[in-house]
Amino acid sequence: MSRHALTPRVGPRARRAVQALSAVLALGLLAWLLQGVDVHALADTARRMPAATWALALAGVAATYALRAARLQAEWQGRTGARFVDCLALFAWHNAAVSLLPLRAGEAGYAWWLHRHWQVPLARSLPSLLWLRLQDAAVLGTLVVALLVSPGLALAAVAAMAALAAVLLRRGWHGALHDGDDVHGAGRAPWPRRLLQGLYGGRGGWRSWAFCIANWAIKLGVSALLLQAAGLRPAALGWCGAAGAEAGAALPLQAPAGLGVFEAGALAGVHACTAAPMEAGTVVGAALLVHALWLLASVGAALAVLVARRGLAAPLRAPS
Repeated sequence: MSRHALTPRVGPRARRAVQALSAVLALGLLAWLLQGVDVHALADTARRMPAATWALALAGVAATYALRAARLQAEWQGRTGARFVDCLALFAWHNAAVSLLPLRAGEAGYAWWLHRHWQVPLARSLPSLLWLRLQDAAVLGTLVVALLVSPGLALAAVAAMAALAAVLLRRGWHGALHDGDDVHGAGRAPWPRRLLQGLYGGRGGWRSWAFCIANWAIKLGVSALLLQAAGLRPAALGWCGAAGAEAGAALPLQAPAGLGVFEAGALAGVHACTAAPMEAGTVVGAALLVHALWLLASVGAALAVLVARRGLAAPLRAPS
């Protein structure tokens, strides 16, 4: 029997059924969560929030987009000549697709963009996407666990990761990592060096990690700021809610626009951090407000790229 005969095949009907089921379950979860939400009170809360809070949140959103684009440029500039604006467009499209499509089906947009605009084959784009998500999982997972234990521990984790990157750069380890890259030397290199080669070599090096850490720290900070302004106090509850929401948003089973899991994650994060009773409607309503901001930002950024599409020239050379 051939290997292909042993491999289960999932037809389009089965995929659509799974997508529909995940959407129904997530939307049902959202409907259940919204039972205790006073929509009119939530709208009043949003109107009463200071303009400075909204301005700071929007500045943070813009910073996360810039950091994501810089992270992509760190990986692809040397191979394709990608400009910052190219990488910003790539992230805006990819982020909107992932945010709006169910079951994270928008992830396919990353490989599509790279192939269409930069002629990058799937053999290179898929490992790149996998690495980006593994890097996200490592950084976000560390921050989420630290936040749920103590917000102070999360700040210490960010500082430790930043200090490690700075020490590696200062001591010139980034260049030293490649001393054993030849066939004979790579096998003799001690395991710490091989580990660092995997972490810092090939896909943007230490800059990729620095941009990733800064992105998630700011993104969690924006969500925590808005959650606190919407009624989650003290500030530690805002951070815990933000950690839970982002952890929920990272799950693969998603309804369109990630509705339901973001809000449920925020509620779980808050309950994990406090023994004091807190109304579910307050938490879910605040999370819905934050979720709306991120969705509007993703759609707005994608539309801005669409309008400016003619000004986005292709990179100067094919991938090397």
